Amino acid sequence: MIARMAWRNLWRRKRRTLITVASISLGLACVVFFLSLAEGVYAQLVDDAVRMLAGHVTVEHESYRDAPAVDLVVADASSLRRRIEGVEAVAATKLLIAGQGIARSGRGAVGVSIVGVEPQVEAKTSPLARKMIAGRYLESGDESLAVIGSALAERLGLTPGNKLVIASNDRDGNLVERLFRVSGIFKTGAEEIDGYLVEVRLADSRGLFGLGADDVTQLGVLVRPGYDPARLREQLAAAIGDAEIGRLNLAVRPWQEVIPELAAFIRLDRVSDHTFQALLVVLVLSTILNTLVMAVLERERELGVMLALGTSRGRLATLVLVEAAILAAIGCTAGLALGGAVSGLVQVYGWDLSSLYPNGMTLSGLALSTTIHARVSAHKLFVIGALVFAATVILALFPAFRAARVSALEGAR
Repeated sequence: MIARMAWRNLWRRKRRTLITVASISLGLACVVFFLSLAEGVYAQLVDDAVRMLAGHVTVEHESYRDAPAVDLVVADASSLRRRIEGVEAVAATKLLIAGQGIARSGRGAVGVSIVGVEPQVEAKTSPLARKMIAGRYLESGDESLAVIGSALAERLGLTPGNKLVIASNDRDGNLVERLFRVSGIFKTGAEEIDGYLVEVRLADSRGLFGLGADDVTQLGVLVRPGYDPARLREQLAAAIGDAEIGRLNLAVRPWQEVIPELAAFIRLDRVSDHTFQALLVVLVLSTILNTLVMAVLERERELGVMLALGTSRGRLATLVLVEAAILAAIGCTAGLALGGAVSGLVQVYGWDLSSLYPNGMTLSGLALSTTIHARVSAHKLFVIGALVFAATVILALFPAFRAARVSALEGAR
């Protein structure tokens, strides 16, 4: 009976009820959309970064993070790779040799980061291989070829086919110079990459840095979709074995330790996003509270009559709470449906922001595609909806308490 009365009471003031439901649903839809969009951007940024760099999990020398140097290598890389690829959660592995040097042409010289890669692996996994604007990416049969960023090519006056001298110190500290030809030029939109990154074949980087035939500085591991990179770290450590890790002085690190700047940016941005969403929810809840209080104030005479007819104060309070619960249920359902539907469309088709960012988007020194995709999570939808519903019912305690204190004399006026 109380539920039927609550339902009828709500639709006696259709305009007020619809406005309240609309405020709940639109506010919740905005929270869902922006949260899903932020999660999608974070996931896209992390995926691009780890694929371009050293993977979701990286195997490297235990001292490499403290002072990166080409003499801190992962030995027996092929054997380790075979063990790692036996783990179910592993999608792919990549071998990298990273070092520093100077790139020189007839126009000048620039300090650069030199990365030795496996062209056949990078072509499938790295977004950089798909951002060539001139020439072509490296291939397995190439020798003494390099791909460079657009800003670096402009500084040194280079085009595909031009000669490029790279100078660096090998693992013994000897100065080594090697002649390369530019195979292609890429453009990511990030100055830190386009202006200072040079990629060469793994074999060429070994010759430049004087490394052994099975030495690398990093062994990157990419996780399959749906698997947790944090658990993958533990599985890789188990697959390699404590004895082997100790013998080779290895460390198995998640991407958060390998790219700490990106991890810190995401943590900070999440705080600001959640703060904005919390303020939006507070505004919505204040509207709901105002509506519920006004509904009680307008019906004091009616509530007084109900008391005079024998209705208990507890039933009056329950009536107000049920009305609030019905409003919250309708508003949350509509809001989750609307926000989830819009987020789902952006997840599938993406949102092209190229008109707003003609020169590309960069975050934390990494390039981000101008077409962003949301990431909808059923678990987060449920949690957000449950929190808003619970908050609405809790807020209704105040007008319910006020309704319970109405005097029966109000009904005699």
